[in-house]
Amino acid sequence: MPDIYVYSGDANMRMNNESSWANARDVSTAETIDTTSTAYSAGIREARTSNGIGHTIRRYYLAVDTSDISIKPKSATLKIYGYTNAGSNLIAVKVSQSATGDAETDFVASDYGKIDFNTTYSAEYTGTWSTTGYNEFVLNDAALTEMSNSNSIKIAVIGHDHDYLNVTPTAGFTRTSGFYPATATDVNTRPLISYVAGDPPPEILFDKDYTINSYKINVLSAEYSKSVGQVPFFLGVPGPATLRGRENAPITSTGKKKN
Repeated sequence: MPDIYVYSGDANMRMNNESSWANARDVSTAETIDTTSTAYSAGIREARTSNGIGHTIRRYYLAVDTSDISIKPKSATLKIYGYTNAGSNLIAVKVSQSATGDAETDFVASDYGKIDFNTTYSAEYTGTWSTTGYNEFVLNDAALTEMSNSNSIKIAVIGHDHDYLNVTPTAGFTRTSGFYPATATDVNTRPLISYVAGDPPPEILFDKDYTINSYKINVLSAEYSKSVGQVPFFLGVPGPATLRGRENAPITSTGKKKN
């Protein structure tokens, strides 16, 4: 199972104590961005002050180099090592390819609004947020497809119940998750994606000229479409030998009786 570590240009983006939930969630540019800290005690947060006036959202943006993946992986898991503050109920969502941040370029504050809330990359993480090990987000088919189609997959890990669902928290609510980013001092706590490589497509068992490839690599799992048309008896699939090129089957009869 290959591992690909998150590029060190990942970012914690923050909107703190905004006057409304919309001003915290739906703006295009973050007021604060951090790409250098080695740990975040409050990296992902949904909160509202006790008097109901201040609204806070913090998100984690990351990118992983997938340029060497041309076949959709069988499976993949995003792993984030927790650090203090064990708030859970998180979700991984798509960040648009138009975002500046990628597997070679740091995220910028204007990437804050590049989240595609209509495309999730995982189910909601509802388990206990570990602060002594990796927390695993199983990536879904949309993420696996992105890994094979793009040179980098861009992800935001955000709060599920309020940020993702766009539900204003009640006054006094706070949920906070800490984690280690790609700049963590200890490599064993840095975020990564582990994946199982997809299988290459099988070769065709029979070529058009009826060359038999039975003993070549990657032909045993080949699947073939069924055809109900007239076919040659020796192979069972239509081809250039079908009825010796004739379009109509020959007519046979018993012939005339001879005296």
